Amino acid sequence: MLSLHCKECNYKFTPKKDVIPKTCPFCGKEGTLEKVKPMQKIIDEVIDEMDS
Repeated sequence: MLSLHCKECNYKFTPKKDVIPKTCPFCGKEGTLEKVKPMQKIIDEVIDEMDS
């Protein structure tokens, strides 16, 4: 399941299709959407940084 986040207005949503739209459905800004990382991936990245 794809989760998206708008960098402009912080709107988080899951699109009906696994396609990233060009504009945010809440604020209408173009090019501001990014995939939300799963929490486990964030934890793994932090652990990797601590080990370095």
